[in-house]
Amino acid sequence: MFIMTFKYQKYKFLFMKNLLLIIIICFYSFSLKTEVTLKAQTYEEKDFGCITLLKIVGEKTKKAGQILKYEKLQKLQKSIRIKYDDDHFTEEATQLKLEEHVSMIKEKGQRYINKGLQKCGLK
Repeated sequence: MFIMTFKYQKYKFLFMKNLLLIIIICFYSFSLKTEVTLKAQTYEEKDFGCITLLKIVGEKTKKAGQILKYEKLQKLQKSIRIKYDDDHFTEEATQLKLEEHVSMIKEKGQRYINKGLQKCGLK
């Protein structure tokens, strides 16, 4: 009888110990801050970035005398721009985005242009 009581208490102690451990883990996990940061752009932001990048690259190709490439870029820019009203993007926002692209081009070079054009759908 004593042995049976001892085993019962031993199992009861192990059960309580495990239960306490589970409760502590649960409280700890619920107290953690869970944050997920996504760097997702809306279609409008992506399109705006493409329009401005295509404008910069289009001017460069026109100055370089690459007329076929220039026309292809203009056609792509027009197909994106047609989704929005003429006054949808403000002149100030356009200028800021152009300056952002210029600084990134200075920093990363031709690779930035190529990746950007690819994201815009240029084949």
